[in-house]
Order: sequence, then C-alpha cells, then structure tokens
Amino acid sequence: MARRTNRTPVNNGVDAGQAEAFELEQQNDRHLDSLAAKVTALHSVSININDEVNSQNRLLDTTADTFNRFGNMFGRTRRQLKHTLATANSRFLCYMVFVLVFGVIGLYYIAKHVLSGMREPYELP
Repeated sequence: MARRTNRTPVNNGVDAGQAEAFELEQQNDRHLDSLAAKVTALHSVSININDEVNSQNRLLDTTADTFNRFGNMFGRTRRQLKHTLATANSRFLCYMVFVLVFGVIGLYYIAKHVLSGMREPYELP
C-alpha cells in the first residue's frame, strides 16, 4: 500500500490550520496597509484638486469683475460720445477727426522709423 507523503499527521493538523490562518492574517494586514497608503494618496490628490478648483474660481471671479468694469466703462464712453456727437458742431468733429488721423499716422511713423532704428548691441548691422 502506498502512503501519501503530502499528508500531515493529525496532531499537526491543528498547527497547520493555525499557521495558514496566521499567514492569511498577515496577507490581510499587508493588503490593509497597501489600501491605507492608496487612500492617503487619494485624499492628498483630492485636497490638491480642491485647492486648484478654488484658485480657478477666484481667477474666474476676478476676470468676470474685470470684464464687468470694462463693459461699464465702455457703456459710459459710448454714452459720452453719443452726447458729444449730438451736441457738437461740424467744425469740432472735423478737428477731432483730423487730430485722430494724424495722431495714428504719427504713431505709425514713430513705430516704423524711430523704434526700428534701435538695435540691440549684440546684433550685426
């Protein structure tokens, strides 16, 4: 009759069961530690996302306020120009157009000829 070699004796069966339970408990502890580390990392990431969202919301609020101020300023300028055009005579409007046209031409000349003549010291002529 052949005997099985992988069988444990009856008195070691309790010890083998305890060893297996102990090994499973250690595996559970390792998995719990791993899970705790992942939860901590996820918590840190969620806090960073929350901080970034709050920062972006402040930026959006600031941008909205800036655009609202610009819109109000543009509306006031439009009303003032409408009032000026309604009350001004034609000679005044001609002078205003003359000054604006020659002002733009003057700025173009300055940008084209004066500022382009300035060279950086490291550039070759």
